[in-house]
Amino acid sequence: MANQKNNRSEDSYIFHDILPAFADYGYPVAGDTQNLKIKGDIKIRMGSTYKEPDVVFYADGIPVLLVESKKEGKSKEAAEDQARSYIHNFPIDKKYTHDGRPPQYAAVTIGKKIFFYKYGFDITEKNAIVNYLKPVTDIPSYDQLRKWYGLEEAVKPKLSPKSFKDVFYQTIAALDIGSEGKITPTLVLQAVQLFYEFLKDPKNYVSRFPYTNLDNHPDRQRWIRNLLNQYEWKELGNEIASQFREEIVRSFQGSSQLNQYITPWPVIVFMTQIVDVQPYDRVLDFECGSGGFLAAAVHSGVPIEGVRGFDIADLPYYVSKLFLALNFNVTGKDIDRVPVHRDNGLYLWGDNWSVILSNPAGGNKYDPNNELKDIEKVYENLERDLDGDGRDDPASEYNFSIQQAVRSAKVGGKICLVLPEGLFSNSSSEILRKYVSKYCKIKAIISLPRGIFYKGTTTRSVQSGRTASQQKMSILYAEKTKAVVDGSGVDISDNDLEYPVFLAAVQRTGVANADPNWLEIILGRVLEEYKAWEADNSLTDSDEALEFEKPKISKTKKAKELIRKEENLFTKQQKQRSKPSVKEETIISDDLEDIF
Repeated sequence: MANQKNNRSEDSYIFHDILPAFADYGYPVAGDTQNLKIKGDIKIRMGSTYKEPDVVFYADGIPVLLVESKKEGKSKEAAEDQARSYIHNFPIDKKYTHDGRPPQYAAVTIGKKIFFYKYGFDITEKNAIVNYLKPVTDIPSYDQLRKWYGLEEAVKPKLSPKSFKDVFYQTIAALDIGSEGKITPTLVLQAVQLFYEFLKDPKNYVSRFPYTNLDNHPDRQRWIRNLLNQYEWKELGNEIASQFREEIVRSFQGSSQLNQYITPWPVIVFMTQIVDVQPYDRVLDFECGSGGFLAAAVHSGVPIEGVRGFDIADLPYYVSKLFLALNFNVTGKDIDRVPVHRDNGLYLWGDNWSVILSNPAGGNKYDPNNELKDIEKVYENLERDLDGDGRDDPASEYNFSIQQAVRSAKVGGKICLVLPEGLFSNSSSEILRKYVSKYCKIKAIISLPRGIFYKGTTTRSVQSGRTASQQKMSILYAEKTKAVVDGSGVDISDNDLEYPVFLAAVQRTGVANADPNWLEIILGRVLEEYKAWEADNSLTDSDEALEFEKPKISKTKKAKELIRKEENLFTKQQKQRSKPSVKEETIISDDLEDIF
């Protein structure tokens, strides 16, 4: 009897074992030719041949579940690979799928045991687009699966961070007309533009680019339409925006096509808090990249109309605009009023900003290939000869960015920038250091560890010099003390420099290194110490600074308060902290010793 059972045909196994098993979960049964396709009904091209999946369940003309069945004792891993290949190559013309998408779920059966999976896309460290099957713990009923697809209007699921990630990569896959299977800046830009146009006008986005770029690919257009319509997009917010930003970071890790790095969120929050952004502030980021500083300022209480960002390239412009729209649930025509502008942030945008927050574009030369052709317009706002020696200073990105930050702030305004540590000590940067010192009081310089800036959106439409991820960067915090006078030079009296400056060097060592939130923890401690130091308006000891990561500090009461996981930097900002009674050993990096 056992041999007779094992020798049953595959069709017998499917009809007598598999379909009844799924029928227990409410799935269509034999005879329902509209919602059940069995081996032979669908042919999938695999290389030079055609193969037939065992079972495909449909709902409203949409393939919702592909099943690969194996007899008892067969390899589950082999069945998973086969199911994934079937979905990857599934025909998406209207004959096989009304919504233009392949099945989004798969099941593998070994004997009568069912294993369920979610099909999706992701990227590798080398930016390749890959597909995968992710196990689903509980087998959903047919009705539940219909709800997941949004086929029942009354129960259309809300967009979540998890589902947004799936939509993001499926959109990129649908836009990949050439099926190159690799993330590119063009694909990411088109996906971001598509989301932007959809949120702006969900009924008419199909008449705009980049959707119209697929006019010769109606199957892919159906895929995108039904993908976006599957979820309810009305309740957005910080969690979805954070997921979006995370996927932007991941999209360009390992890419050689972009030369800039996204500022880590803990650094953004720290900079927002050290300048103590208030609701009445007017905040400018003249090279806003992914929009993180603007979002953090709004989270700190600044009305969204009180911030403004600029970026000259399409990709960061749309990324930052969409990031703010998602963060603060801005949709419809209001999305055009999100205060990010596609223009050169080095032009004159006013000199009355109370807070300047930015991670300026790097590079030894502005527009090296003269693609922007606007250097003279830039000089209408910025000086070309700071030291007055009759010769043009180097037209570098950092030269212009530092000038713009100082000139844009009002007297009494606060400036906080991420800059290469070399700018604080190299002889070639002396003019810029004197320029900042002449018009500002330096409040703090915090040296950051290597390797914390992730490859991401560029702030220039040209390659303006590479910024290696291992480059040492520092945070400069200054307060503007006098108005800029063009042509007055950069000479400054030594007496004007005789005031204390808060210095800190963050190092990725010690106990905090094991915590995934190590950077937030250490920057939280730096912020605590800065506030304590600022309250006394003097250094505790000119030969002492804080080492932030030694195990002995983690034993103190204050350090335990600091690293509680339920708190983040935003929460800590609201707390009043007294000066710690313990003193710690000095750690100042060599590059910081001779600043100013």
